[in-house]
Amino acid sequence: MGGNYVGKTKEMMPDLTKGMRKVATYILSDPIVFAIYPAKKVGEIIGVSETMVIRFCNTIGYKGFSELQKEVRQHLLDFNESVYSDVKSNKDMANKYENSMNDDLRNINLNMKNLDVQAIDDAIEHIISSRKVVVAGYYHSFAFAHWFSYNLNFILGNATLYRPESDAGLLDLLPEKSCIVIFSFFRYALDTIRLAEEAKKQGIKVITITDSWVSPVTEYADIVIPLSVHESKTLFNKGPVTMSLINSVLFEIINLTEERGKIQPAYKYFIKDGEE
Repeated sequence: MGGNYVGKTKEMMPDLTKGMRKVATYILSDPIVFAIYPAKKVGEIIGVSETMVIRFCNTIGYKGFSELQKEVRQHLLDFNESVYSDVKSNKDMANKYENSMNDDLRNINLNMKNLDVQAIDDAIEHIISSRKVVVAGYYHSFAFAHWFSYNLNFILGNATLYRPESDAGLLDLLPEKSCIVIFSFFRYALDTIRLAEEAKKQGIKVITITDSWVSPVTEYADIVIPLSVHESKTLFNKGPVTMSLINSVLFEIINLTEERGKIQPAYKYFIKDGEE
């Protein structure tokens, strides 16, 4: 098992117990806790036992907590040198808007470091090969779902935004080889989870973009794309990084569908011509 703790954690994630998944999710979203606290305190913060923390370390290939902690500290030092040199945020000199925008840039850079590229590639392939794509997101996640479905439909011509007030029973009408993309962030909408559960029961491929490997929707998802927004509980904080990911996915879908000759004619009129 090679790579650093991030790669090792992601590699082992599907095989971890529920308790160890809590530890794994926390180290990916908030590694500084592991860098500054002993194993017992880390367990208290996460809500698991010290034994569970140590067991997690052993499972992903470390002799103990101290070995993992040493690597986490070095990883954070390297990250700080690269990110904070790129994002120059002198808060004494910057204006209030620049400070806020630099916070967004740091959050985006953090996620760039931890992206599960394979999961994103798999999601894109399923979206492109699907006969119908349904996109869903409730409450604050509705904005992400609307932007993604609106632009995806211009590219592929087969995407639709799920509206609970009018789309009851829609999953029953989907053709074979369809998929559903669900945005689900803290505080998780119960209706979103139920929609994912129903899709799973019907054999519809479920892709979720969420903020944790242990968010409720992951239980029913075939592909999970987690974003590190552990300390960003508000829409204002999680919005920029989520939109950045969405746009990167849309650009890759455009590239692949153009290469394969699958892009629908309306795209060049409504999107591509707008670039000129």
